[in-house]
Amino acid sequence: MEYIEVCDHQIENDVCTKCGLMLNEKIDTKLDYTKNCPQVSASKYNIIDTLEDIPMDVMSRAKSNITNKELRTGKKVRNDAKHTFVEVYASYLECGYNDFNPQRLAKKLKLSRKDINWCLKMASGTSLISNFNDDESSYASIVILSPLAYLDVKCEINDLDKYSDKLRETTERILEERDILYSSRPEYVMCAVIKRFCEIKKINTKCFSKTNDISDNALKKCMLEIKDLDGLFTL
Repeated sequence: MEYIEVCDHQIENDVCTKCGLMLNEKIDTKLDYTKNCPQVSASKYNIIDTLEDIPMDVMSRAKSNITNKELRTGKKVRNDAKHTFVEVYASYLECGYNDFNPQRLAKKLKLSRKDINWCLKMASGTSLISNFNDDESSYASIVILSPLAYLDVKCEINDLDKYSDKLRETTERILEERDILYSSRPEYVMCAVIKRFCEIKKINTKCFSKTNDISDNALKKCMLEIKDLDGLFTL
């Protein structure tokens, strides 16, 4: 085994095959270096820099917010997927992108639905630890639509207008009981509630999936998420 000081490092899977150097430390082959003295960067990669298709002003704002927060609190912002989501999410809103899709950001970061729910609570200031300085009293607003946003149109196309008030009350109860549903596609959640309501009330729902432009599998998946909440339905 060669000494690290004189090794000309051949890196495979973040380990030098000659001297055994492991990365924490990364060899930057783009920099000039002498054969016996490679330039090594000891910095861990930043998750935020791995994200693609993020507007430059959003990236800049997120990095600036992270730096300011670290200076203010004296603590490092964790370099993980969840905290990256919170910072980028807040920066999108601060930069005026009210129509961006948080689900795409979550997918880029490979977050679970449970993780997304935690992130949204933290970003909105409803978690125990706020994402913002409490003195500022300004929190990022949640832009993910509630399933209730689809209630009226779904009642109309399914000829259920006379049940809209009962469906609204039912949906509000379900969302209060299981707020993780906010991280699901809201239109699909509303379809699942309506479908289950119709099953309980024995209302004909022939061609429901086609009428509501939802696949049978997607509908079944959403219905599984509320299958034990029949007691919350108002009839």
